[in-house]
Amino acid sequence: RYASAKDFPNMILWAGSTRGPVAPPGTYQVRLTAAGDTGTQSFSIARNPNTPGISDADLAEQFALALQIRDKVTQANEAVVRIRSLKDQLADRTKQWAATQKDRKLSKAAMLGDALTGKLTAIEGEIYQYRNRSSQDPLNYPIKLNNKLAALQGVVEAGDGKPTAQSYTVFKELSGRLD
Repeated sequence: RYASAKDFPNMILWAGSTRGPVAPPGTYQVRLTAAGDTGTQSFSIARNPNTPGISDADLAEQFALALQIRDKVTQANEAVVRIRSLKDQLADRTKQWAATQKDRKLSKAAMLGDALTGKLTAIEGEIYQYRNRSSQDPLNYPIKLNNKLAALQGVVEAGDGKPTAQSYTVFKELSGRLD
């Protein structure tokens, strides 16, 4: 497999994962460095012989879409991390402001900070189901964009073959919503 999508602490997904796409058939190299010595070895990944009618081009197309999906999941998860960082910074600044200001000014600053935090939380909530606290919570709260994209990668990689037109359509729609 290729590298996994970025994730964040306590992330809960339903029927999706952040694991990287399966490497397509081809020749690869592995390099190992230990005690100052480096060794390189070539190896090949062969196509499953039990899947007649599937071409290397089909598998390359499947890999390309899975890689695009992985990158979108990373983009979604990085956005959640950035939003959470901004919300933490707002809370910290409001706390600092409170220590130096009188109640009247603090009240306005706190209201503005709370309003911005609310807007950021709404955006985060479109990307990730932040109400999830356990693996069963997605039964009560609908999955969001990052989870839908992660689940789509599982659909694309469910078997050996070219992705369906529907997979491309769903990817385009979810990517557009994330953008």
